Formats: sequence, C-alpha cells, structure tokens
Amino acid sequence: MSALNNVAVQWGIRRIFDYSGWIGTFVGGAALFYAGLTPSQQAMISGLLQGNWQDITLGSLIPFLVLIYSQIISYRATVKPQAIVEENGKLVTNTLSPAKETEVSKTVQNVSSRKSLIEILLGK
Repeated sequence: MSALNNVAVQWGIRRIFDYSGWIGTFVGGAALFYAGLTPSQQAMISGLLQGNWQDITLGSLIPFLVLIYSQIISYRATVKPQAIVEENGKLVTNTLSPAKETEVSKTVQNVSSRKSLIEILLGK
C-alpha cells in the first residue's frame, strides 16, 4: 500500500483517463490511416516495420510520400493565421476596422444576451 501513497503514483493514476484518451486517439487514427492506404502502400509500411527495406518499390513509395506531403500542407494551411479582406479589397491581417469591430461586438452582445436565433434573425 505504500506505493499508492507515493505522490508520483497518485499523479499517474489521476492522469490515466487523460493519457489513455490521447493514446487511444493516436492509435485509432493511425489504424484508420493505415486502413485507407492501398494494398501496396500497406505492404510497404509492413516491410518498413519488419526491417525489409530492400522490398520497397518506387511504385509504393512515391504515392506514399505524396500523401504524407499533402497531409503536411493541409495541416499548415489549417493552423496558418487567416487574413481578412474588407469590402474595398484591402487585405488586413489580424485587425478589424472600427466599423467591423463595432459590428462584431454587437453580434457578440446579441449572442450573449441569451436571445433565441429566431429573435436575432427578426431583429428583436
């Protein structure tokens, strides 16, 4: 029972659900990604994991590298700060004009005033 009284062990026990969720998400995502590959790409990955580097063909390696590259580009586009284009076509990054800022603050007030969606759309 003295092991359960250890602060580090108690911390680990409290984190079981958090870390198991992360691990489950990663393993499940990797399994779904693997299931979505073509049979030749699956054979290539199996060969890599088994250490059979000599069995990898360019026909399976090149499409796999293209797939990985497309996922990296997609991730970068997702986390990249978005630019705002105003009516006059001017490109503004991370700032709003005073008129737009007022409009945004009014919208936030409407949403936070606990009005229903129909009331907001009807202008009540």
